[in-house]
Amino acid sequence: MRTVSKGGFKAFRGSAATAESYLLERDTDRLDDYYREGTERTVEHGVIGAGGIEMGELSAEQFRAWMEHRDPVTDEVRGTFRQRRFINSEGVEEVGGTPLYQETIISVDKTLSLAAAANPRVAAALEQAMSRACTAAAEAVSEHAVTRVGDIGKQRQVKFERMEFTSVQHTTSRTGDPHYHRHMQILPVGVAEGRWRAVDGRTLYRLAERVNAAADLSLSTDMELRQVLAAEGLSWEPAQGGGRITEFAALVDEHSARRDQVAQNREALEMEWRIAHPGVEPGPRQWQAWDTHAWAQERPTKKPDAELTPEGLARTVGEVTPQNVDRTLYGQEASQIDPAVIGDGALDDLGRQRSAWSLADVEAAVDRRLAQTYLISSEGVAELRQAAIDTAMQRSVSFLDHGVNVEGVRHYTSDQVLAVDQQLTDALTARAVMPGEAGTVTVEREGFTLSAEQQTAAEAIAGTHELVVIQGAAGAGKTTMLEAAADSLTGQGRRLVVVSPTKRGALEAGDVLGVDGESVHALLYRAGARVDDTGRWQLPEQWRTQPEGWRLDERTVLVVDEAGMLDQDTAQALHQYVDDMRLGSLVLSGDAAQLAAVGRGGYLARAAQLATASLDLTDVRRFRTPDGQIDEGYADLSLRMRDREDAGQIFDELAARGLIQTGTPDELRVRLSETLALEHTAGRSTIAVTATNAAAQQINHAVYERLVAAGIIDPSTVTHGRDGDPIAAGAQVATRENDRELGVANRQTWTVRSVNADGRITVADPKTGHHRTLDAEYVAEHVQLAYAVTGHGAQGMTVDTAHAVLSDEMEAAGVYVGMTRGRTANVLHVVATGHDEAREQFIDAFARDSADRGLDEARKQVERDMRGIVTGHDATVAAEVDQLTQEAAKAERQATVWDDAAAQFARLREQQAVELHQLEQAAETTQDTAQQMHAQVLAPLRTEAQTDGAEIAALRERATQAHQEARSAGRFSRRRAERDAQTATSEWEQARDSATQRWGSAPWGAGEVESWAERVSQQAAGQDPRVRDASKAATAAKIELGAASKRHPLEASSLARQVFRNDPAAYVMTAESGERRAIRYAEQWRDRATTARAEVVELRQLPTAQAAERVQAKHQAAAEQAARDKQLAHERAERLRQEQPHRSRAYPSVPHRGPNIGR
Repeated sequence: MRTVSKGGFKAFRGSAATAESYLLERDTDRLDDYYREGTERTVEHGVIGAGGIEMGELSAEQFRAWMEHRDPVTDEVRGTFRQRRFINSEGVEEVGGTPLYQETIISVDKTLSLAAAANPRVAAALEQAMSRACTAAAEAVSEHAVTRVGDIGKQRQVKFERMEFTSVQHTTSRTGDPHYHRHMQILPVGVAEGRWRAVDGRTLYRLAERVNAAADLSLSTDMELRQVLAAEGLSWEPAQGGGRITEFAALVDEHSARRDQVAQNREALEMEWRIAHPGVEPGPRQWQAWDTHAWAQERPTKKPDAELTPEGLARTVGEVTPQNVDRTLYGQEASQIDPAVIGDGALDDLGRQRSAWSLADVEAAVDRRLAQTYLISSEGVAELRQAAIDTAMQRSVSFLDHGVNVEGVRHYTSDQVLAVDQQLTDALTARAVMPGEAGTVTVEREGFTLSAEQQTAAEAIAGTHELVVIQGAAGAGKTTMLEAAADSLTGQGRRLVVVSPTKRGALEAGDVLGVDGESVHALLYRAGARVDDTGRWQLPEQWRTQPEGWRLDERTVLVVDEAGMLDQDTAQALHQYVDDMRLGSLVLSGDAAQLAAVGRGGYLARAAQLATASLDLTDVRRFRTPDGQIDEGYADLSLRMRDREDAGQIFDELAARGLIQTGTPDELRVRLSETLALEHTAGRSTIAVTATNAAAQQINHAVYERLVAAGIIDPSTVTHGRDGDPIAAGAQVATRENDRELGVANRQTWTVRSVNADGRITVADPKTGHHRTLDAEYVAEHVQLAYAVTGHGAQGMTVDTAHAVLSDEMEAAGVYVGMTRGRTANVLHVVATGHDEAREQFIDAFARDSADRGLDEARKQVERDMRGIVTGHDATVAAEVDQLTQEAAKAERQATVWDDAAAQFARLREQQAVELHQLEQAAETTQDTAQQMHAQVLAPLRTEAQTDGAEIAALRERATQAHQEARSAGRFSRRRAERDAQTATSEWEQARDSATQRWGSAPWGAGEVESWAERVSQQAAGQDPRVRDASKAATAAKIELGAASKRHPLEASSLARQVFRNDPAAYVMTAESGERRAIRYAEQWRDRATTARAEVVELRQLPTAQAAERVQAKHQAAAEQAARDKQLAHERAERLRQEQPHRSRAYPSVPHRGPNIGR
C-alpha cells in the first residue's frame, strides 16, 4: 500500500483488496469489541449532482468496483484507470499508478468518543451524526473541487457536475482505544462538461480545513445528537471535533497517553514483523497478537496496571456520572446570531493566521465561528452562514481581477492585513531612508577573531543606522557578533536592550550580552498595550513609563532576536511603540529559513528588503570536526539545507557522513534514548528535536528511565509534571509557560536540583547556575522533561550533539533547525526499513512548508499557482473556444457518421441494383430457354398430330362415304357395301381410339384437324419433361425477381429506421432517398464544423475584452431565444388543453441526435 499525504488528504495507490482490508477490517480481530458489538461495517456511498445528493450503500463487491473506478452497478469504467506493480529497492512488490481514491478522516473530540463508548444511545446517535457530517464534508469538497480543461498553459478551472464518495465508520483507534472517526474516500474523477475527468489534486489538498470545518459545524449543530446527549444528562460545550462532553474531559489525558503508548508498542511490533516478512500481509491472528502484546507492555504512570487494560479503561469510562441533571439542551437559534459578527470574526481569524486566503478558507473560518455559537436548530443556518460569508468576502480584497475566484488559490486578503503591511512598510522605510554610518568594534575577541561578515554586521549595529537587519545561517555567530556590538555601544554610552518573540530566546541572548532580556509581548504589556478577545493589539492613548532598564530613547539600540518568529500584528504594535519613544536604532536579527511566526509572518523578510543596512551571515563556524577544527564541509551542507537545495543530494551526503539512522520505532527509541542518556552521563550537552510534543514525550520517558538506572536521576522523591512526566532530582526539564514572579520562561531548560514532598521543585539554569523554586501547581501544569523538544523549543539552542527525529509532521524548517543545533554532530533518525525509504521521507519533508511568509510571498505564490490558468475574459473566451472546438470536432464526427450512413445506403442501393439486374437477366434467359424448348418439342408433335388428325379425318370421311354407299347400294351389293362400311368405321374408330390414347382426344372432322393438332401438340409439349423443367426454371426466376422487388424496400426501410431512429419517413424510405438524406445531413454537420472553426478564428483575432463581450452577447441571445421558445411552447400547450380538455397527454418526441449506426 502506498499513500501520499498532502494537506489532510491521502492518495491511496494500493490494491482494492488492501483498501477493503484496512477499511472494513474483515480479516482482523480488533479490540473495539469492548466498545462496539462487532457489527459488519457499512460502506456508505454518495453521489453529488445538480439535483442534490443521493445516498446508498455498497456491497463489498460493489465497493471494490467503485475503488477501481468502475460503476458499482453497470461496471462501466470511469475515465482512465491504470495500475502497475513493481518491485522496490528493498525487493518488496508495490502497487502504483492511478490512485484508487483520495482519503481524509473525519474525527470527533475525544470526550465524544468516550461518551459513545460508555452509552449505546450516544454511540448510535454519534454514528448517525458522523454520517451526516461526512456528507457535509463531501459537499464541501464538491463545492470547491475543480478539474482543468484546455491546452497546457491555457487551462481553465471547471466545476464538476457529478462527484462520488464513500465512507466507513470506525469506533476505535488501531490500538483499540475509543476513537470515533470516519474514513471518507473521494473518487478522484468526476463528471465535468459531459465526461469523466480527473480532480485537480492541488486544489483538493488545500481543502482539508474546509472539509474538517464543515464536518465540525454539522456535528455541532446536529440536533438529533445534541438532544440525545441532553436526554442522557451529558453536558455539551463547543469545541473542535463536534463539541466537548465536560464529564469525560478528565479522562482524556489518561486515555490519550495510554493510546499513544500502545500505538507506539504496536507500531514497533508491526515494523519488526514486516522487516522479517517482506512482501507479506499479516493475518488476523498476527493483528490480534500485536494488539495483545501492545496493551500488555507497561507505561510509567500513577495508575494501577489493572486500569491500563482495555477492560479497565472501558470500566472507567462507564463509571462517569452525568452532570446535566435537568436534561437541558442549551443553545440559540440562527435568528439570534448576527451574521456580520460571524463574518467579521472569521476574517479576523484568517488575518491572524496568514496573509492571504481562498474562498474555501473563508467558508471554513465562518464554519468554525458558527460551531462555537451553541446553535441548536438547522432552521435558518444556511442563510445565516451565507450572510456571514458574504460579509467576510465584502471585506476581502483579491489580488486578481474583481469578481474572479480561482479555487485552491489564496488570492484574497483584507484591508486590515494590507493596512498593517503598509504601516510596517512605512515604519521600516522611515527608518531605512535615514542616513547612517557604521561604527567600530573590537575584532579580536577573547580566544577568537570576528569574521569579516561578523565585523561588518557588528559595525552596522554599533553605528548610527536607525534600521539594521542581520540575517544569519545557523552557526554563523549572530550572538557572538551582537556581543562585539554591545561592547562598542557600551563604550559609546549607548544602551542595548534585547527582546525576542519568546522570553526564553530573550533571556538567552540577554545572558550572552550581559543585559536583561524580555519578550516583545512583555515589553508592550508593561507599556500599556494589550491583546483583546479578538486577538488584536489594543494600544493605549498614552504609553506607560517602563522601568529604568527598559526605557527606550534616542541613545537606545533595541535588538529583536529571532525576529523571523515575530508576527506582523505584534511587529506593527512594536514599531508604533518604539517610534513614539523615538528609539535610536532598531536591530532585527534572525533567520527566515528557520521556524517562522505562529501567525502572519514575513516581517523579517520585508525588513531585509527595505533596510539599507541589511546583511546575511553565511560564514558558518559552529560545526566542529573531532579534532576541534571548523567543519567546513558540514557548514556548506547546512547552508544548502537552509536554501532547500536538492534534498536528495543533501540526504546522500548526510548518509555518507554516517549521520542517518534508520530502523523500527522501537529500535530508534531504544538507540536514541540510550545515546542521549550516555551523552548526558558523559557531561555532554545534547538534545533530540521532534515534530510533536507526543513524540518528544516518548523519548523523554525512555531517557528518564535510563538515567534513573544509571544513577544520574534520584527517584527517591518523584512528583509529576505536565502530561504525567516524572520529575526527580537530576532530571532535565523545561518550563512551558512564562511566569514573571517565578522568573521562568516558556521552553527554558533547567536541571532539577531537588524535589520536595509537597511537589515543589528547585531548578537551576545549566549555563548560569541561577536557581528557581517552582510551586507544585506550576510544576504539575507547566514543567516537563526536556531531553527531547519540538523545533520551536530547540530554535536558538546550541549543544554538543543534536538528534533530529523525522516524521510526517516535520517540515523543512524543522529539519534545518534539528540538523544545525549540534556543534560536533547532528544525526537524523528516520523510522524506515532502509535507505531509499528514509531518503524519500527526507525529500518529502523538505517540500513541506506551511509557514506564512507575508504579503509579498503570498502574491508570488498566487503568481505561481496561476501559471497556466486563465480567468476572467480570458477564461470566458477560452471556454467558448473550447466549446466551439468541441462542437466542431463533434460536428466532424457526426458528418463522418452520416458519410458512413450514406455509404451504407449507397452500398445497399448498388447491391439491390446489381441483384435486380442479375435476377431480370436470369428470368429473361430462363424464359427464352423455356420458349425455345417448347418450340423445339412442339414442332414434331404438331406434325405428328396433324398427320394423325388428317388420317383420322380421312378415315372418318371414308367411313361416312361407305355408310352412304351402303344405304344406296342394291340388294345384291348391299351386304358387301355394309361390310365395307363396317370395316371403314372400324378402321376410323381404331384410328380415333389410337389418337385418343396418344393425344387425349381425336378430331371429328377435317375442319378440326388444324386446331386439334395445335391443341393436342401444345398439351403434349407441355407435358414433356424438358419443357416442364425449362418452364419451372423460368417461373422460379420470375418469382425470385418478384420477391427481390418486394424485399428491397423493406431492407431500405430497416436500414433507414436504424439510421434515422424514430423518423416516420424511414418506413417508406428507399435506398436512394436514404442516401440523399444522409448526404444532406453530412453536409449540414460539416457546415456546422466549418462555422464553429471560423468563429474560433474570429474570436482569436479579436482583442480579449471584445471577444468576451461577443461571447456574452451570443449566450444572452441564446438564453433569450430559449426563454421565448419555452414560453411559446407553454402557450401552445395551454391553448391545446383548453380546446381539447379530454385529450390524452402528448409526449414530446425524442430529438434527433444523429444516426444509430453500430449501437
